[in-house]
Amino acid sequence: MKTLLKDATFVTMTEPGHQVESVLIEDGKIIATGSYQELKALAEEERSLEGKVVYPGLIDSHMHLIGHGQKILSADLSICTSIRELLDVVSTASPVSGWIVLEGWNDNTLMEQRPPLREELDAIYPDIPVVLKRICRHALLANSKALELAGIDEEVEEIAGGVIGRVPGTNRLNGLFYDEAQQVITKAIPELSIDDLTYIIKESIKNLHSLGLTGGHSEDMAYYGAYTNPLSAYRNALGTSFRAHLLRHHQVFEEMIHETGDDFLSFGCMKIFMDGSLGGHTAWLSEAYSDEPELQGVAIHTKDAFESMLKTARSHDAGIAVHVIGDKATEQVVELLEAYPAPKGTMDRLIHVNVLSENLVNRIAKLGVMCDIQPMFVPSDFPWVRERLGEERLDYAYAWKTLLENGIGLAGGSDAPIETADPLLGIQAAMNNPYLPHQELSAFEAISLYTTGAARIAGQQDRFGQIAPGFSADFTVVSEEITKESIVHLTIEAVIVNGETVYRKEQ
Repeated sequence: MKTLLKDATFVTMTEPGHQVESVLIEDGKIIATGSYQELKALAEEERSLEGKVVYPGLIDSHMHLIGHGQKILSADLSICTSIRELLDVVSTASPVSGWIVLEGWNDNTLMEQRPPLREELDAIYPDIPVVLKRICRHALLANSKALELAGIDEEVEEIAGGVIGRVPGTNRLNGLFYDEAQQVITKAIPELSIDDLTYIIKESIKNLHSLGLTGGHSEDMAYYGAYTNPLSAYRNALGTSFRAHLLRHHQVFEEMIHETGDDFLSFGCMKIFMDGSLGGHTAWLSEAYSDEPELQGVAIHTKDAFESMLKTARSHDAGIAVHVIGDKATEQVVELLEAYPAPKGTMDRLIHVNVLSENLVNRIAKLGVMCDIQPMFVPSDFPWVRERLGEERLDYAYAWKTLLENGIGLAGGSDAPIETADPLLGIQAAMNNPYLPHQELSAFEAISLYTTGAARIAGQQDRFGQIAPGFSADFTVVSEEITKESIVHLTIEAVIVNGETVYRKEQ
């Protein structure tokens, strides 16, 4: 049935400032845009949007959808401001399959300015295994019971691409495991069932709808047992209300090559982690950390190992999506992308790119890759990151505007559950940046991150991200037009996916 959406301002995102007053949809597609007078004769029914402002459906270009669901269904450690408060929250948690697994602690925002320690967890849970993941997910803390069940003691060997924390001057484990070393603990945690994962995905999507999202690019395929577990859960949960684009972790990439999707489930690049996080001092920098001169971060893969993964992706005419936060990590990846360019019609993505240099920006621009940025990293990382990086490196840190000015395409994501999944907060952070005002984006540029940019980085620029004939009838309805001023108070009024309303704000 041809339905005319009317009584609204439709911001098409086809070019800055372009708006229409009505949109005609049929079978989940936009078939015409224009004035009400032009389109009313073509419609079989009309639907009023009551004077609201409508954007193309907002898409999060980088998140962990299952992790987001787990976070909203359990205690959130990111709100804790002291270790005492954190331990109080942990003490009220209930085990799942015999283990307590929580996430979100951030030593940079704790009063003590240090991580919690194994002995502190042991004091409240001596007999139940407890694992607390850092907010960046590049470090975790395990208590003694978790170490016991994982078969880990002081004799454990160091893990390539990771760090095992020890009490200074001794061989004693402090319970902290960084980057690849986390696997010695996480492999012991009981797997969630497909039914558990299905429920978590459904709850996650319900929350994402309320935040204005119609789709998201997620990376979940290597953390819940065989990849078929989370993939089956996605197939069970998605229905026709959310568009999920799944990156394929390098460990399961070739296993997944035969998998096919549909209008609501699609598959993307090979996902690779090249380094860790600034918060954990594991992002790989070309020069030492300003606040820890003996550290430069961690290379998760050797150059040869990364090259082998890249060759595998190219053998399947696939792109890669690489987590790079430090400039040395980005340099290593760029060097190999220059040697092995993406096949025609394929888009590589560099995820995060927090620390760059003039040379790297110029090289990235020549490659034709896109950068998948997280605007919320700025308010999350400042002010402590100034001390960590030093003032000189900030010239090319979180350099969103610089990347755009050099012709580099950007998409915007949250990295939820590491940061909030709220795209309006992401847009706000991109437009209003008191820490790096020269990197602020315009409203059109900031919204583009979550519309045209997110669609293009997935190779879906002809289906999503614009309000135009031929595009999917996915819309985010807000209370007023998004500007630098209005973004702080406007609200999500409704979300429409495939022409159907999947969320409406309670009156």
